Amino acid sequence: MSADAQHSPFRGDIQGLRAIAVLSVVLYHAGFDFLSGGFVGVDIFFVISGYLIAGILLGEMQREKFSLLAFYERRVRRLFPALFVVLAAVLAAGALLLPPSQYNELGRTAFSTIFFVSNFDFFLHSGYFDADAQSLPLLHTWSLAVEEQFYIFFPLLLLGIFTFARQRLRLILALCALASLIACEWMVGRNAPAAFFLAPFRAFELLMGAAIAGLPFPARASQGMRDGLSLAGLALIAAGLFLLNDGSRFPGLSALAPCLGTALVLFAGAGGTSAGGKLISFPAFTFVGALSYSLYLWHWPIFVFARFALLREPTMLENAGLILAALAAAAASWRWIEQPFLKRRGQPWRAIGVGVAAMFAGALAAAIIAKLDGLPSRFSRPALAIFAQAADSNPERARCHNQVDALRPYAENCAFGAEGAAPTWAVWADSHGTELVVALGERLAERGQALMEITGSACPPALDFVTVRKPLCGAQNQISLDGLIADENIQTVVFAVNYVNYQRADWPPMAAGFTRAVEAIARAGKRVILVYPIPVFTLDAPAALGLLQQRSEDPGAFGISRAAHDSANRDAIALLGGLAARTHAQVIRPTDIFCDERLCRAFGPQVLYFNRDHLSLAGARLLAARIPLDAQNQRP
Repeated sequence: MSADAQHSPFRGDIQGLRAIAVLSVVLYHAGFDFLSGGFVGVDIFFVISGYLIAGILLGEMQREKFSLLAFYERRVRRLFPALFVVLAAVLAAGALLLPPSQYNELGRTAFSTIFFVSNFDFFLHSGYFDADAQSLPLLHTWSLAVEEQFYIFFPLLLLGIFTFARQRLRLILALCALASLIACEWMVGRNAPAAFFLAPFRAFELLMGAAIAGLPFPARASQGMRDGLSLAGLALIAAGLFLLNDGSRFPGLSALAPCLGTALVLFAGAGGTSAGGKLISFPAFTFVGALSYSLYLWHWPIFVFARFALLREPTMLENAGLILAALAAAAASWRWIEQPFLKRRGQPWRAIGVGVAAMFAGALAAAIIAKLDGLPSRFSRPALAIFAQAADSNPERARCHNQVDALRPYAENCAFGAEGAAPTWAVWADSHGTELVVALGERLAERGQALMEITGSACPPALDFVTVRKPLCGAQNQISLDGLIADENIQTVVFAVNYVNYQRADWPPMAAGFTRAVEAIARAGKRVILVYPIPVFTLDAPAALGLLQQRSEDPGAFGISRAAHDSANRDAIALLGGLAARTHAQVIRPTDIFCDERLCRAFGPQVLYFNRDHLSLAGARLLAARIPLDAQNQRP
């Protein structure tokens, strides 16, 4: 059976796989914790896309009807109409709900989305699992960019192989997939965001689907084998959905389970039916599968804008309502946007011409938004003054805060305080110490003293602690510890950590490494000060506070409940209490400054944070004022 014939009939198993993929992503984004690996829905989509596109192209090549122009015309009709309607809606909603800086960023990301390079944009500016990235309405378009970049090169590659090495086509595709997988696994350990966002490292997923496209299920194989392979495939998909999480080493080898599972279901359903295929082909599921593209496009902006409308995280019940709203939008989009354009026929150049015109019109609108700095004239002066506090951070952050993408020698750490004075203090922390060094340095400067900044992005002062995204953290911390112990000038070391930033799976090694670091500093005869957890929020604080001001609401009402803060940091509080007792460290409790019994606030009466989870200089000065500059016998 030809690849084209294979893909022409309706296949319920493919629609079922699409439903699994999109529902997994939607539920994951809605915060349903039971689906900890829901993000692999995108990987399922990639395999399906590679399978379908390769099957169609191979069929056309076999019949000598392949046309690159026709291929791109189909891509335009398939992708552009729904995408550009969503982009228009997102830009309009952003004008109503987003502060200038976020609207400016939306203009930039809309521009990159239109030209299908948003994966590069998000790679350079954020990470998919970063909390701050959860406020980007177009974050999910990175996967569309990866697919489109694949579609640019893949038809030419396939045509070349088909023309010159047709008998080895699947072997060559499989070898290309293997090369991409090896490169991805190598890159995960060195630059995880690059492995996640960039097409060469994700190509193996699409190529896995392409390698089996048009490959008939063996005629001599039993129905039992077909059923067994399909059920094994579903089991592998389930393993990815339920066993992976945000802290997993991903993609790379971790992505093989859902990708291989998808490939098995597709292969088992070629030219027949399978038990697994029937299991996921019931009408409601196939209907969701039909909506999958529009549902994927609509769901994420709806979630993001709900946060800005509510200025808090939606409840689970509210998220369920948002899912229903996304389904309704997807159904309307599928019925009145997707289907009419897919059924329309005409000269290929006309559809491509309309698509190019839409791209440039959308790009112009996006560029205007970015060029005009997010249209700040939409807001009052008091609201703009609050938004501006997003810049109230360490002015030397870019130079002095270590991103831990390369090892920094101890002697290259920055000093704050009295100019020319040898540092007698050090702040050893992850990013929660970067503004504290400025504020504490100001106090020490009045005494002719200075301090050293030893801060690492997502790298707490914990010995031997590494994560997928910060593989050099352990080595960097060893350099810092050795330097501090050998530095006779350093008398006091302040420890600060964003404890809730580390995954539950990372907590045991992080806590053990942190304990060893603190105890080693104490054994070296240096004074230790432990800063308890600083409250963090789910939204960017200046943005939320400015929006409240614009709405004539009380900025002092924005925050996180004290109970939620204490619950999230229960393990950290217990760890610090035990450490302080053993090492006779002094302790500073930020909750004494920023919280009452009910609420931890980001305003009072200044903006105390410059983003979602980092103190502004104004907030850091309040914290630094609580740190005793002279040794005291303070116990927890």
